[in-house]
Amino acid sequence: LGKPDLISEEEVRFKANGLDSIEVQDNGHGISTENYDTVALKHCTSKLSTYDDLSSLQTFGFRGEALSSLCALSNFQVVTAQAHEAPKGTRLDFETSGKLKATSVVASQKGTTVMVEALFANLPVRRRELEKNIKREYTKVLGVLQAYACISSSVKFSVSNILAKGKKVVVFATMSNVATRENVANVFGAKTLSALVSMDLRFDLQDTRNNRDTAGKEGSQVRVVGHVSRPVIGEGRQTPDRQMFFVNARPCTLPQFAKVFNEVYKSYNVSQSPFVFANIIIDTNAYDVNVSPDKKTILLHEQTALLESLRVGVALSTKPSNAYMNRLH
Repeated sequence: LGKPDLISEEEVRFKANGLDSIEVQDNGHGISTENYDTVALKHCTSKLSTYDDLSSLQTFGFRGEALSSLCALSNFQVVTAQAHEAPKGTRLDFETSGKLKATSVVASQKGTTVMVEALFANLPVRRRELEKNIKREYTKVLGVLQAYACISSSVKFSVSNILAKGKKVVVFATMSNVATRENVANVFGAKTLSALVSMDLRFDLQDTRNNRDTAGKEGSQVRVVGHVSRPVIGEGRQTPDRQMFFVNARPCTLPQFAKVFNEVYKSYNVSQSPFVFANIIIDTNAYDVNVSPDKKTILLHEQTALLESLRVGVALSTKPSNAYMNRLH
């Protein structure tokens, strides 16, 4: 996925739930000619220049392995065009190693399109497993894309799927909304908004680590902004299936944070679970994303203190006297 500050349109196209192909297209700056040879080589697209970059990373990925891995696991190609090249662009074909195999001139708008066909075709066992579980895997991917679509402000984000007999279905699409609230409505339906209230929690976090990176530094403020269900019977969900968490707009898995929201919510509405959209805005030195390959697991250095502050903040904001009816502060 392109960086939201560099693009205004992002389109993801599936064919047969992704079993036949997956395409991701943006209208960004495109890839410069001098980068064609290295764009799919392992680590060549890394966002790291020095070791210290690890503590201030703000991009969604940084190891530079995604395109290289796709070359090894699928029929992979890229079509790209910079502003001065459109309406002509360049198609890049690669070997399984990620080495550039060939280039050709094609029609293209400004931006980049990445195409993956026949995923795992060269790994028969994994291919059969994918075919067997494709609906489940497709649903999991949609969950990730829904999170990106909801958090991406001022970006037109659309997802479509071509089913049997060539019928194209638009799964969801946002409309370049400035506010995430409107994104949520586009993705999950306008009716969802009627059961939500805005959330903006703020509290200070003191870094208790004793090392050279934090020596002499004062604590930083943490904000948790987003939207959550009112704890009123009938306005929650039967299962916790729509709970999205982000760290500085990075979609991630935060089970302990989800636990806090669910426990506080169920103290008012024991029969249902809340819709949660929570973006944790925090200093980049306060967490580590280099935990798992998919970057969805985040290590928060002061998680215990953060969870305690979150619980207190949510509990105070949801006391029976206002019960989520007012804006969370």
